[in-house]
Amino acid sequence: MSALTDARQQLPRRFIFYTLATVLAAVGAALGLGRSWDVDAPGLFWVLAGFVLVGELLPIPVPHRHGLARVTISTTFAFAILLRFGAAPATVVYVGSLVIADGIARVMPIKLLFNAAHYALAVLIAAGVLTLTHTPLLTQMPAHEIPNVLLAALAFFVVNHALVCTGAALLAGLSITRYSLDDLPFQAWTAGCLLAFAPAVLAAGDASVAVVPLAFLPALAIYVGGRQAAVNSHRAYHDVLTDLPNRLLLTERLQAMLTVAEHDQRPVSVLLLDLDDFKAINDTLGHEFGDLVLAQIAQRLQRACGGTGVLARLGGDEFALIHVGDQNEAERLARQLVSALDRPLEIDSLALHVAGSIGIACFPAHGRTAPELLRHADIALYCAKASDAPFESYAEELDEYSIDRLALAAQLRRGLERGELVVHYQPKVPLHGGVTSAVEALVRWNHPQLGRIGPDGFIPLAEHTGIIKPLTEHVLERALRQCEIWRSHGLEITVSVNVSTRSLLDYDLAAAIRGTLQRFDLPASVLQLEITESRIVADLRRARVMLEEIRALGVMIAIDDFGTGFSSLSQLQQLPIDEIKIDRSFVSGMESDRNDAVLVRSIIELGRNLGLRVTAEGVETEEIRVSLCQLGCDFAQGFHVGRPVPAEECERYLGRSEPAPAVPLALARGNRS
Repeated sequence: MSALTDARQQLPRRFIFYTLATVLAAVGAALGLGRSWDVDAPGLFWVLAGFVLVGELLPIPVPHRHGLARVTISTTFAFAILLRFGAAPATVVYVGSLVIADGIARVMPIKLLFNAAHYALAVLIAAGVLTLTHTPLLTQMPAHEIPNVLLAALAFFVVNHALVCTGAALLAGLSITRYSLDDLPFQAWTAGCLLAFAPAVLAAGDASVAVVPLAFLPALAIYVGGRQAAVNSHRAYHDVLTDLPNRLLLTERLQAMLTVAEHDQRPVSVLLLDLDDFKAINDTLGHEFGDLVLAQIAQRLQRACGGTGVLARLGGDEFALIHVGDQNEAERLARQLVSALDRPLEIDSLALHVAGSIGIACFPAHGRTAPELLRHADIALYCAKASDAPFESYAEELDEYSIDRLALAAQLRRGLERGELVVHYQPKVPLHGGVTSAVEALVRWNHPQLGRIGPDGFIPLAEHTGIIKPLTEHVLERALRQCEIWRSHGLEITVSVNVSTRSLLDYDLAAAIRGTLQRFDLPASVLQLEITESRIVADLRRARVMLEEIRALGVMIAIDDFGTGFSSLSQLQQLPIDEIKIDRSFVSGMESDRNDAVLVRSIIELGRNLGLRVTAEGVETEEIRVSLCQLGCDFAQGFHVGRPVPAEECERYLGRSEPAPAVPLALARGNRS
């Protein structure tokens, strides 16, 4: 029969009080039935007692929707002792065997006490039924006593099943009725067969004690068959890879928890977690490696949950957690989960950093049904990803935002097919004189209703909806085609293209670049890829491998938005880069913020010491341009030296000789101070 063996759960007070009540009931029943002990056939008694102990020591854990049940064939032999020798011997043997088994398994003392009490109470209630029906101790099995024996077996099963399910439901915070009914058919069939087999054991013992051990084999066969049926049921409700509950079971558990929460006026929170850039791991390292990553992440999330709530895998790289608690507790849990993912994973001597985003929805504030809460948590998750936040709690205004973003994603794909995405070019002007011979390709979306949308308005959307690969290929194609046109006009131009982390970790990226260069008959040196610093350092090892493959083609590499991430000198030395680009937020503040000026100077000196070119973005005034020149910066980008414009308009900048700006004496002195 079922028994509670999970010692890791936090025990609610209701379960503790329930255990005490069960113990008191068992003690009362024992006192009421007396303590007569009449073992007139010690050989048979000890054989049966030995099988009770063996059955308890060798339980088969049967997984089901709410955790693990423990079914033991000891029930057959304990019930046989009850029929043959009475309540006291049966109770002592059954409870004693259980205490030994639970002690070896290191079951929590309060749960061991509960298990012992409900076993004892089930035996004593069955003994009470036999007493009320005037059934004597059976040395044989006369036909007229069989109905009484079956009635006692039914009482044994009902009491045991009701007590165990009530205790388990209290531990899980679920509806007692729902919990009891979930596995009733399986438990009734298994327990019924085991209990009904007890008279046959007695009949065998009446013939010869030596025959009783043979009864162990059919009991074991019944048991194994029931276990296989339960395993099949488990597979239907659990994820094969992580053994966590799947979406179907999560929805059932959530609905059951909401029913209890509605009655008890308790808050319930749903957290949806989606891993960032996990597709890149599958694409780069293979699905088998990705499965290893998911298995480790599942274990890490389980530890972070601390045994509270219900953790499930919904499919792919998406997990869910149901927690009894309000929004503040849910956000605290979200921080724990994000922190758990922050440490690198060590798999096959490879260190990986896998981050995630979390969406939160709470009952009753954000919904009252399981589908509603899951949908709102999904909206919050989507918004967290869009804003690069570690987690986001649902708010009503996010609904419209999410719908707008989903609609925009569909429009983006159609816009790419219809040619609505165009490429503009911004010149990179040399600060120490010379010809302007480098541009950056910047994609724009000419939306038919919303007008022109800059990259910040749709690039994150493309990354999160799988459109980033065709978008990157589109920009590369346009930029290199334009480069070929300029070269046919006698202009030796280098073009820079921004590449997202998802594209960087795409196996096909290097081949796509090589093929496009060959198609336009261009040397690899005309192309430079720009990678955002903050995204590279999230997984330096993988980034370095991919960048080295691209660099081997002859393509140049630049770190964009430098200063906004967390690159160290050692990291920069490991990456095959040619150029760093100072983020515009520091450059534009040089005139008013001394700290920005010091930071820009330090980055320029760092680049010079590492033998890298340095470009400053966001150059908006002549004073900043002059200051950058005096500091030794190589190139400038910004509205003051050239705005992003269509290719035809950009051509007027190209091939033009740029004089070095004169450095005012006062400014030069100021920069040396």
